[in-house]
Amino acid sequence: MGVTLRLLFAAALAPALALGQDPLTPERAVAMAHARGPLAGVATGLRDVTAGRARTDAAWPNPIAEWRRENFTSAIEPDIFATLQVPVDLTGRRQALGQAARVARARGKADSAAAARSLEIEVLRAYWRAALTHELSRIATAERDARTRTAEFDSQRFREGAVAEVVAMRGALEADRARIAAATAASESRRATADLARLLGMPAEELPALAPLTPPPLDAVTDTAWATVVERRPELRAVHLALQEAERRSAAESRGRLGDVNVVGGYKGTGGFNTGLIGVLVPLPMFNRNEGPRERTRGEWLLARAAQLDAVARARGELAAALGTWEGVRGVGRDGASTLDTRATEVAQIAEALYREGATSLIELLEAQRARAETRATAARWAYDAHLARLDLLHATGLPFLP
Repeated sequence: MGVTLRLLFAAALAPALALGQDPLTPERAVAMAHARGPLAGVATGLRDVTAGRARTDAAWPNPIAEWRRENFTSAIEPDIFATLQVPVDLTGRRQALGQAARVARARGKADSAAAARSLEIEVLRAYWRAALTHELSRIATAERDARTRTAEFDSQRFREGAVAEVVAMRGALEADRARIAAATAASESRRATADLARLLGMPAEELPALAPLTPPPLDAVTDTAWATVVERRPELRAVHLALQEAERRSAAESRGRLGDVNVVGGYKGTGGFNTGLIGVLVPLPMFNRNEGPRERTRGEWLLARAAQLDAVARARGELAAALGTWEGVRGVGRDGASTLDTRATEVAQIAEALYREGATSLIELLEAQRARAETRATAARWAYDAHLARLDLLHATGLPFLP
């Protein structure tokens, strides 16, 4: 789908997205960012700026029409002139600038598509960051509640004389520490939510609840051939077109040693006689031989060439790194990372039941609860890292980020 059609679709979908009560998914977040986010106009703005500059540079100068009457308040007959002065490009400079303008318009579209993808990357990163912090806050809250229950249970047992005071004190200490950790996690979640809401162009308090953080599909991306990557990635197309544009502008300015020749034709009435006139105005390249624009466009070509080489080298590196990272993430997922949360929860629940029955110690229970919290947080971070690795791979291959 083209950038313009995608923006129109997102704009039409935005009201329903804003008013819906369903959890906020990555797809909805990207659509809302395109429709109402503060950066939504960047893609269109880049395209329009590039097209407007190209049109200005390649525009022909307007012809000049003149009507003049002389010898007012004089005894002699008035002289009347009516002429038209038309510029003529004898060197082909305007033609080369026109070619550069056509390339520039194509580059503007590629820049627009690249800006749209950059926005989607930023939104998705912010979304998954917010989802991660929400999950970590939920884990910290659950651990706070578990430690509080344990502390209350030990406090009751201490009053009954079943355990020593130090056991109750240790349980209360762990509960206080868990409350601080939960408050810190909640603060991180609020900051991440505010960052996401900014990109979506809405107040943080109006942001819908995020969908639960789950691992991404661990599918293999097979279409990673370099030739197709170059065709799909708009930023690579943009730097290639920028180099072509610089070449055509340099060729145009090298032809600009001689400016436009102006052909003049018209009518002249003088002394009671009517006659025609014709002439040619030729700019003499004595003081200005277009050295400045020629030097500038040579420099622009060098910059465009360097930018293209750097973009290609960077894209190759990104592709290799993204492929390696994704294969590592997939391997960890196949080894059981996605089930860590469930297994850790089962172990902690068993430990809590045994402790209430007096079959295990407080230290063993606290270690089981701590292991549950750390393991669940590790699983959440792995899911977050997996989403980022998949996002980097799709970016490196030029494939769509979302279905």
